[in-house]
Amino acid sequence: MDQKVIQAVHIYVLIIMNTGFMVHVLLLPSILTASQRDAWISVIISVVPCIVWTLFIFYIYKKLDKEDIIAFLKKWSTPFVTYIFTIALGLYFIFNAFITVKFTVIWAKANYTHDIPNIVVVSLFTFICIFATYKGIRTISTLALLFLPFVTFFGIFVGMGNMSNKNYELLFPIFESGYRNTLNGILYTSTGYLEIIVFLFLTPYLKDKLKGKWLLLVSVILIMLTLGPLMGAIAEFGSVEAVKMRNPAYEQWKLLRFGYYITRLDFLSIFQWLSGAMIRISLCLFIGYKLISNSKHQKWILLSLYSLIVIGTLIHWDATSFFYFIYKYFFPISSLFLLSAAIILLFLVFKKGKGKGETL
Repeated sequence: MDQKVIQAVHIYVLIIMNTGFMVHVLLLPSILTASQRDAWISVIISVVPCIVWTLFIFYIYKKLDKEDIIAFLKKWSTPFVTYIFTIALGLYFIFNAFITVKFTVIWAKANYTHDIPNIVVVSLFTFICIFATYKGIRTISTLALLFLPFVTFFGIFVGMGNMSNKNYELLFPIFESGYRNTLNGILYTSTGYLEIIVFLFLTPYLKDKLKGKWLLLVSVILIMLTLGPLMGAIAEFGSVEAVKMRNPAYEQWKLLRFGYYITRLDFLSIFQWLSGAMIRISLCLFIGYKLISNSKHQKWILLSLYSLIVIGTLIHWDATSFFYFIYKYFFPISSLFLLSAAIILLFLVFKKGKGKGETL
C-alpha cells in the first residue's frame, strides 16, 4: 500500500499547528518566568538560532532524500544505536503527548469544567485524538488544514480586538535586571523551534518535496506566534502580572469585548486551544507509536499508549508542581535531547556521504 498520502503544504501546516501550540501555549509561561519583562527581547534575538536551526534540519532532510529515518538508521548505524535511538525518540513524542493532555486538562478544569469529573473530560478528548491517530497522517494533516484558517482568524481577532487594552510602554525599560534573564529566555524560546525536526519523521509520507523558503516562512510564523501573545500579555497586564499567569495567551481573551452588550468572547478560545492540542497529541502519538511498534500489533499498542496517558493524566499532580516540572526539567531536557538527536543524524548523514564517495 502506497504510504505517500500528503503534500508539502500539509507538513507546513502540521508544523504551524503542532509547534505553534507549543510556542503559543505551553512555552509562553516558561519564557515569561525566565526573562520576565525582557521575554520579548529573548524572542526577537532567538530569530537567529531559529533560522540557523531550520536550515540545518533542511540540510539533513535533503541528504536523507525522503528516506525513512528508521531504515536510514538500520543502514548506517549499529542495531544497538538504532534500537536506543528509536525507543528514545518514541518515548519523547509519547511524553510530549502526555504533557499536552495534562496541560489541557489543568486549563479546562481552571476555566470551564469545574464540576465535571476529570475522567469524563480526559476520556472524551482523548477519544477524538485516538480516532485521528488511528486513521493516520492524512486525517491528521487534513484536520490541521481545516482548523488553521479558524485558529488564525481567532488569533488576529483577539490581538486586534484588544488594541485598546494594550499599553506598549509597559514593555520598557529593558535589561533592567541585566542580560542574564534574556539569555535564559532564549534557551526556552529555542526549545520550541527545535521541534521543527518533527517533519523529518513525516517525509516518508510525502508525495512531493519540501522547499527551504517555505520552511523559513513557517519559522517566521512560529516566531510571530511566540512574540505576538507574549508582547500582548505584557502590554495588557504588565510584566509582573503576566509572569504569574499560567496561560497568558488565553487570559487575553477575557479582556475582549464586542460592542457594549457582548462582554465575554473567551469561549472562542476553546476551539483554538482544543484544535491545537488535538493536532499535537494525535501527531505525537502517531509518530511515537510508529517508532516503537511493529506492524502486527499497532492498533493494540496505540490503544495501550492512550490508556497509559489517560491513567497518567488522572493521577493527581497539582498545577504548581506540574508547571515547575516542565519549566525546570522537561523543556531543558527536551532541548538537549533534540539537539543530540540532530547531531547524531548529521553524523550518520556524513557517514552515508562517505559511504557513497560523495563530497558533502
